[in-house]
Amino acid sequence: MKLLKNFTAAAAILVVAALTACGAQTNQTQEQAAAPADQAGQAVTEEAGADQASAEAVTSAAAADSLTVAAVSRSVGDLWLLSGGQLAGMTEDGMDLEGITEDTQVIGTVTNPSLEAIAALSPDLVLLSGELPTHKKLAGDLESRNIPCKMISVNSFADYDAVMQELTAMTGREDCYAAAVTEVRERIDQILEEAADRDLRQGTYLALRVSATKNKALKNDYFACEILNDFGLVNIAQDNEALDELNIEAILDADPDMIFVIEQGKSDEAQGSFEENFSGKPVWKELTAVKDDHVYNLPKDFFQYKPNAKWDEAYLYVRELLEK
Repeated sequence: MKLLKNFTAAAAILVVAALTACGAQTNQTQEQAAAPADQAGQAVTEEAGADQASAEAVTSAAAADSLTVAAVSRSVGDLWLLSGGQLAGMTEDGMDLEGITEDTQVIGTVTNPSLEAIAALSPDLVLLSGELPTHKKLAGDLESRNIPCKMISVNSFADYDAVMQELTAMTGREDCYAAAVTEVRERIDQILEEAADRDLRQGTYLALRVSATKNKALKNDYFACEILNDFGLVNIAQDNEALDELNIEAILDADPDMIFVIEQGKSDEAQGSFEENFSGKPVWKELTAVKDDHVYNLPKDFFQYKPNAKWDEAYLYVRELLEK
């Protein structure tokens, strides 16, 4: 499969000539994660079969006037824009991102991307999410058409740092890395340092991802849980197998001090499912978190979608919740 390996220094020099503008969010505070090389290897998930020929093909294309890139997810598209790149194609969920231009073409939805629309762009590179099964299938279809692609997974700030290191090396934009990562890390450190000096609420929590079709207790490998854990909270679902098959009885037995709800998909449908399965049941009121008014709906922009350049804002949001 033609999936990109790390670009060489020569490739970065060629790409920088084509890409000039930082993503519009680069004015936000960010910082360097200083992740070691082995973390960088974990952050970007590449399917087997990646070879140097793909990198050379894109390098050759970058030597022309521009590098044609398509992104099949809002989150990964945002990463490329923050790295100083431009997008020729974007799925519907990301068409409102700052940095999208009138020339950017819609290439379907994140769960149902259009192979034909992508191929019509003759892209030098297609960015995919490593977390979506439909994208893994799309990678195979792109391979059959000799279109290079790269699968990206971000499940922590360290992952985000590693991906941004790689993408900004491709665009040659060290300034974008400084703005989108280094300054954010500094803000996160400051927020956590200030949190240590404040009397923040502590205890156990349950993080629920709710949607019209499925409700799930989130474990520590979900990026939002990493943020909550950094404030000293304890994820009650991490080692509780009873919560793997989520139901109201299991939640009652666990009785967390706090409950965080993250909606997926359409908000009204997600809330309907949450009410039907949990909050609408009489026993829900018996939970400690409900009695103490410690049930929180977390905003999707920070905790469902990857916060990217706003990672520090997600940390600040949690700190302010715990101060109340």
